[in-house]
Amino acid sequence: MLTPRGPHKVGRLTVTFVPTADERSYRHVPSTFSAAHRSYEWRKADSLNYMIVPKSISHARIEVDVFVNAGKKGKLQPKVLQKAVQEIVRGKIESEWKGLKLGAVGRPTSGHPPHKSLVRGSIEDILGVALEQ
Repeated sequence: MLTPRGPHKVGRLTVTFVPTADERSYRHVPSTFSAAHRSYEWRKADSLNYMIVPKSISHARIEVDVFVNAGKKGKLQPKVLQKAVQEIVRGKIESEWKGLKLGAVGRPTSGHPPHKSLVRGSIEDILGVALEQ
């Protein structure tokens, strides 16, 4: 079972996306960043709470960390957690994240989600990478 150790630790999975030939796919990097609160926020899907934080962007792939809190269900088996995240991601690709294809969903590990508000808010500022116009 995935058992986070210490306060505020949750499950973390790295999800890899493959951009399609359309360069607009770089404009919609998956994230749960709220410009109003200038921080990442938790979202809810089924009985899971999740937070998506971009990790790296290149021409070949986009990686994000998905932090997952099982909520009322408590601890989940890694395969169940991996499958739940995969279902969330596939649903979002069909509706919101056009131009991205699911590459891989990594194995769950324990991790700390970001908890501080960010001073800078654009995806370029967060990743330290300039997206070409």
